Amino acid sequence: MSLIKVDLNEIYEISRDILTSYEVTLEDSEVVINSLLDAEISGVSSHGLLRLKSYTERIESGVINVHPKIRVEKDLNNVLLLNGDNGLGQVVAQKAIQLCFDKLSTNSAVTVLVQNSNHFGTSGFYTKQAASRGYLSLVFSNAGPTMAPWGGTEPLLGTNPLSAAFPGSNTNFMLDMATSASAKGKIRAMKNASENIPKGWAIDEKGDDTQDPDKVLNGGTMLPIGNHKGYGLSMLVDTLCAGLTGASLSYETVSVGNTKRDANIGHFFYMIKIDDLLPLESFQRRMDDWFETIKTSNKREGFEEIYIPGEIEEKKKDDITNSIHLNEKVYKEILKIAEERKIS
Repeated sequence: MSLIKVDLNEIYEISRDILTSYEVTLEDSEVVINSLLDAEISGVSSHGLLRLKSYTERIESGVINVHPKIRVEKDLNNVLLLNGDNGLGQVVAQKAIQLCFDKLSTNSAVTVLVQNSNHFGTSGFYTKQAASRGYLSLVFSNAGPTMAPWGGTEPLLGTNPLSAAFPGSNTNFMLDMATSASAKGKIRAMKNASENIPKGWAIDEKGDDTQDPDKVLNGGTMLPIGNHKGYGLSMLVDTLCAGLTGASLSYETVSVGNTKRDANIGHFFYMIKIDDLLPLESFQRRMDDWFETIKTSNKREGFEEIYIPGEIEEKKKDDITNSIHLNEKVYKEILKIAEERKIS
């Protein structure tokens, strides 16, 4: 994989200005780019700046609304239904997160369900915000049809990611995973890097195992993580994000690269204020002791360290100073868009 060292502030400003050139407000542009760069510096390049091109293509095609009137359709006090008005997913999701924070000033728990949204980046971008405030959170999203049900060959389900996070004193727990064997963005990233994918991640259009990313992206389909278990989890996410909201189920919507029609993606946000159940510091101390017990337990041969979910990503972020290493192809695509949009 060919990587290029890029100044962090420079790529932030170029990417942000690309979005503002499409009449996305400065505030909304910053929300989106903060999400993409958070993924990039956390080592999740599949959900990083790679996504900017597909966002701009969908904006150009008129299937994303850059001036959404995001509104609460139903407010049942601690359960809300939010209509994203087909806005950029990160913009809609950040509104949902803020609604959760606002509601937790008078409630111990809150659920915000979202309809009419788009791809919102990593789920963990939002659960990390909640953990930093002392909340336990769950964030789910459905996605376009890219995964076959267990035993099938048709892509009727999405990778349907989910994240959960809660705070310790020194380390936060943050799980962020797709319900497929891999996020499809990783397949795209590996194609860009001219790499084969691991066996068991996907099948080709004939239903045969493949390690060729091109065969997956052109007629193939992802496989669920843990076989039937990932299949069941994916259906659960679809139910919470679409069945309860009126958003499109995975097989009814489109992938992030589709420029033909609206996606009507659904999201699910749940938060609980830990301090209302027991003192937050007491909870954090207990979690810290638990984390330490796990990390100092016996290791298998070949493993140097046991990590708490989310710890690896945070370590990668801590190593970032003023620059990042970005896939050269992605960097050139961004510069090409900037040139076409006359951004200096």
